[in-house]
Amino acid sequence: MAQVNQNPLRESDRIEDELRRLILTLELEPGLAISEASLMKQYHWGRTPLREAFQRLAEQSLLQIIPHHGVVVTPLNIFEFVEVMDAMGMVIGSAAELACKHVTDAQLNNLDELIDQGAAASGAGDFVRVAELDYEFHRELADATGNRYLRDYLLHLHRIATRFNLAAWKRDRNSAPSLEEHRQLAALFRQKDAEQVKTAMREHIENARTRLLGSLSPSESYF
Repeated sequence: MAQVNQNPLRESDRIEDELRRLILTLELEPGLAISEASLMKQYHWGRTPLREAFQRLAEQSLLQIIPHHGVVVTPLNIFEFVEVMDAMGMVIGSAAELACKHVTDAQLNNLDELIDQGAAASGAGDFVRVAELDYEFHRELADATGNRYLRDYLLHLHRIATRFNLAAWKRDRNSAPSLEEHRQLAALFRQKDAEQVKTAMREHIENARTRLLGSLSPSESYF
């Protein structure tokens, strides 16, 4: 007898995943007004699951639902980036210290593989792929904390930061500093030096903030 999948992926879940990918890779541009009818026609999506996906992506700060006007891809407001990095800076060191105590050899090996793939993508100028791998690197570390509440909080922040990172990398054509910091972090995790990991992770987040803000002109507040 064939086994029945007890947890089939709902249509709204599939729509959410695809819309998130389009938003994070900037294929749906920041500030874009989304046409519900156009998406339904293009992707053959139903109205109800599409609206459910909209609601969940709005909770993730990737969409804005404006009453009586529609749905807009959340703009890349630099002030939001600062808030995200502030929030991340408050927890990232302690989270990295916790992950250092629980990370497995398999997770360490995966970190190395993600870094190598990121370097190859960067060399090819594929910054969308770099951004995807950057997120996966931090997701591996969030998983390693072993705390699902902390993991979910960190991933929420990293999803928001992903679009800012990608926009900056595509504009500057350079993701090498971030990748090098990932390599240094992976080495420290292998040494199981929790205190150094804590310090290095805080510096990584602060460096990301400095690099992005430093590449903006004084008049820019949106990408």
